[in-house]
Amino acid sequence: MNKFKVFFTFFAFSWLLACGVGAFFPLIGSAAASEKLAWAGVILNALALPVWIWLRYLYPQKFHGDIRESNAFLAVLIGLAVALLADGQLGLPIYLVIANLFVVLLYLYHFSSVAHPSLPGINQQFPDLEEQTGENCNIADFCRERELDGAFVVFLRGSFCADSRSQLASFERLLPQLQKRNIGLLLFSAQPMSSWAKAFSRLGVPAADELTVHQLAESSQDYPLFVARQGAPLLMYPWQSAAARPSAWLVDSEGVILWRELAANYRTPARADLLRAQWFRLVD
Repeated sequence: MNKFKVFFTFFAFSWLLACGVGAFFPLIGSAAASEKLAWAGVILNALALPVWIWLRYLYPQKFHGDIRESNAFLAVLIGLAVALLADGQLGLPIYLVIANLFVVLLYLYHFSSVAHPSLPGINQQFPDLEEQTGENCNIADFCRERELDGAFVVFLRGSFCADSRSQLASFERLLPQLQKRNIGLLLFSAQPMSSWAKAFSRLGVPAADELTVHQLAESSQDYPLFVARQGAPLLMYPWQSAAARPSAWLVDSEGVILWRELAANYRTPARADLLRAQWFRLVD
């Protein structure tokens, strides 16, 4: 299923880009104003989502997504309306904008969905995590060494993901509040820290132990629980084919799970606001 979603996500964005760029040629060549307007609607309808995702990737501190990608979806619908109103002859622009809407909806609600395997539940012990370096991460030991009351454990999909970069930006602002409340933060992914260096640099996030992204060991028996082996975008496959399933956990100082958030869609991972709303559980 992961391979299916990865392939069709690549196809969806390739189609939207090709459709949007290709619409410039009939736009330039059209003589009638109504035809020009219809093709302009196709361009807006097709390019809205790819451009929005690219902006979110480049500027995660400024642009934030949601389950519907509301800003992009509004532009898609505006482009649809323009093409429908302008193309009185029911020509190719109308068929293209309707097809594009279908492709966008498939991406938003199916291709970017996440299926999690059976994972530990509330009041169960959080499993030990083996890092690629060979070190073993036990949450209870982590809290004991730092005299913490608990820790958030967050799995980031990857440095290639706009939403993972948005998470990092929000965690950087959240970190002082966590330190004040004596709560730790552990970040994990399927990529080495070197892959995250550019993301940290672009975000202006200083290097710190609290924001180090630890790489899970592929040989670990728990690796398949948190990582989809063919979950990375198709263009990443020459370098990286695995992607962590986005999830967040609040674990107390004894290693017991108090709360968990298993993202149903990789575009809606747990950000700082959601973590901030859960730390009262350590007091209760």
